[in-house]
Amino acid sequence: MPRKTKKGNNPFFFFMLDWKEEQEQNGRTFPGGLQDVSRDPLINEAWKNLSKPDKAYYESKAKDSKIEAQGSMGKKTALGESIDEVMAAEKREIEFHQNMLQYIDSVIAIGTQHNNLEKIKFIFIHVNWFYKREMGINKYKFVPAELAVAEFSLENGVENVYHEIINAKIDLGFRRDAIETSMETHKIPIQIPEGQDDFTVMYNKLTEILRANMTGTRFPPLFVAKDLTPAVKSLLEQMAEASKESANDFIVYSLEALFGALRNAAATKVDDVSIPLVVAEHEFGKDAFCSVRNLECDYHKNIDGTSQYCSMAIVKRWGFTICDYCCEYLGMDLIPGIHCPIPLETLPTFNNQDTLDTRLNSLTIKDQCKVVSMTGVSDEHRMKVSGRTYQEEQRRRNECKPLVIIDHSVSNNAVNTSGIPGRPLRPPKSVARALTEMQAENGLFNATDFPPIGGRGIVMKKEPRDAKFPPLGKGKTIR
Repeated sequence: MPRKTKKGNNPFFFFMLDWKEEQEQNGRTFPGGLQDVSRDPLINEAWKNLSKPDKAYYESKAKDSKIEAQGSMGKKTALGESIDEVMAAEKREIEFHQNMLQYIDSVIAIGTQHNNLEKIKFIFIHVNWFYKREMGINKYKFVPAELAVAEFSLENGVENVYHEIINAKIDLGFRRDAIETSMETHKIPIQIPEGQDDFTVMYNKLTEILRANMTGTRFPPLFVAKDLTPAVKSLLEQMAEASKESANDFIVYSLEALFGALRNAAATKVDDVSIPLVVAEHEFGKDAFCSVRNLECDYHKNIDGTSQYCSMAIVKRWGFTICDYCCEYLGMDLIPGIHCPIPLETLPTFNNQDTLDTRLNSLTIKDQCKVVSMTGVSDEHRMKVSGRTYQEEQRRRNECKPLVIIDHSVSNNAVNTSGIPGRPLRPPKSVARALTEMQAENGLFNATDFPPIGGRGIVMKKEPRDAKFPPLGKGKTIR
């Protein structure tokens, strides 16, 4: 069996290096490298026959290599991460943030300079998920449930929305987490048959939108709320992996940063009062249009209480929020459905029918109304599935036995004559028959024949008090 070696802390490893070099000088070859050397039986014999000073030399060499390796590892955090790697990651994050702000400022500056800021398009993306799975230190995999991608501009609002309900595979042991997240938020069932399960198709449709908005050689950035960035990046990685492409082609920027920059650029034409990024994040996070309806997808329209979680509705609300803060400064009129929600009174009714008040006012006695119960079941449907016609129901009622009413207010004799078995109850405040018989039998035994034994059974009698000396005061007697 070949000897297992580990570089840096095994003397045998350094012995193999020298032995291999010596054998190669003698004409031997080892195509497999050190693996062939470790399988050679001659090296084990050479190691066993090695003198103690020579073994001590290799042990010292292994010890020095181990100390050198430990020194090169550097310090670690409490989570076991290398401090150098953490600092390098923080540096990359700072550089990424600076590049993001520089890109946003440059694009908005070009739009302001050419007086076409309202025509510049940006790409929004939102993702709902079932659960997130920890894949390492500060690394998570989000299993997606819904995707929405849309183009946005101040002139046309949100348009060209690409939306998907995703049929993702649930990992073993995460089914309960997926169901709980679904019931608390978007209410999309796990492994829905109508959902999209091909990540390659989603990748192609997403890249098609991005290529239509390219101005250079790279895809334009995707803008998303800061809290949703990890979920979006996880989905992009899964889509790129399924398509055998690189996820580095996608750039994900902060939507709050874009909102603040657009608002400040629009406000410079009026009062030149800018807001910092922190205030922009706070204002954007209010989601002032979260209660607006009729923005959701076809799936969420049929489920109550889910419109605020729908990905399609969220990207539309993002557009409404930006327009609400920017269009007024630019002198643009807010068009319902594009820059702001459509008022409820202008919305068409369901199936183009009249309103409820109009129909009620036009009702007459001869109108045949379709009665529907509180549960939404019509009388026709109930009669169709009940299996009992009106004639059968009447015959069943006629065949029922009459109801017998017992009046308990009458006397006991009357109750007995009605056929109820049993004897009348004992009158109140009277001695039971069994107790009376026992007292009668107790007369056979008297105190003379059977005197009390004593103890607790003895009846203590008090001596009669002298009538000449009645008690005075508190129980005191004068004698």
